[in-house]
Amino acid sequence: MGGERYPENHMMFAPDYHDLDVEITASETRFLDLRESVCLGYGYNTARAYWGDLDDWFRWARERGKDILELSERDAAQYYALLRRRRYSESTIRRRRTALRLLYQSASKH
Repeated sequence: MGGERYPENHMMFAPDYHDLDVEITASETRFLDLRESVCLGYGYNTARAYWGDLDDWFRWARERGKDILELSERDAAQYYALLRRRRYSESTIRRRRTALRLLYQSASKH
């Protein structure tokens, strides 16, 4: 892949983290690497959906000053409550839960 992250290199509008006020921490870098490893196991459409789901989780944690790899069940419950307040469908919320579960399972293996 030549250093390009998947599926970012296939996305029409790759995300830009330059809008974040502070530098990416070691924990966040690990999260981004784990996100990539999770997405590599899926076809493009699923990988793109999971990538976006995990990107939203990343930004949500960052906005609250939380360590992305040290979030609690209570943090997750707050995040899912926010999605419901924003009227996300239950199938979208389930997909996001799945993406997070896969990411944290991957983290525990590495």
